[in-house]
Amino acid sequence: MNLNIYLLSFCISLGFAGTILYLIRKRKLREQYALLWLLLSAIMMILSLFPSLLNEVAAQIHIFYAPSLLYLLSVVAMLFILLHLTMAVSSLTSRVVVLTQTLGLQEQRIQKLEAQVATSQTPAKNDASLEVFGS
Repeated sequence: MNLNIYLLSFCISLGFAGTILYLIRKRKLREQYALLWLLLSAIMMILSLFPSLLNEVAAQIHIFYAPSLLYLLSVVAMLFILLHLTMAVSSLTSRVVVLTQTLGLQEQRIQKLEAQVATSQTPAKNDASLEVFGS
């Protein structure tokens, strides 16, 4: 029965890695964000194939209940993912501010140019264009 749970865990990890690769291929997920997920998937596969590895590592760092090491590792992994995503959101926020300011300046320039064009047109120029079409 233990072999079945490890096999199931490996298949889930493999399916997760396949899903990540599919999302990268379809350009739904960028590579820079997917690397951390692929690393976690690889760690899950390794622990599924070699379950005694978790017991050995837990014993070496004096953790008496090996599954608690797994929980610790998963919390640390989630913290790294949260940190990575927070950095990405911060970067995007800065870019949005710059883009918004640039857009505001461009709209202001367009309005000034439209005002210059409106004041530079003279009624004589409009009458001349009507005469051309009238003949």
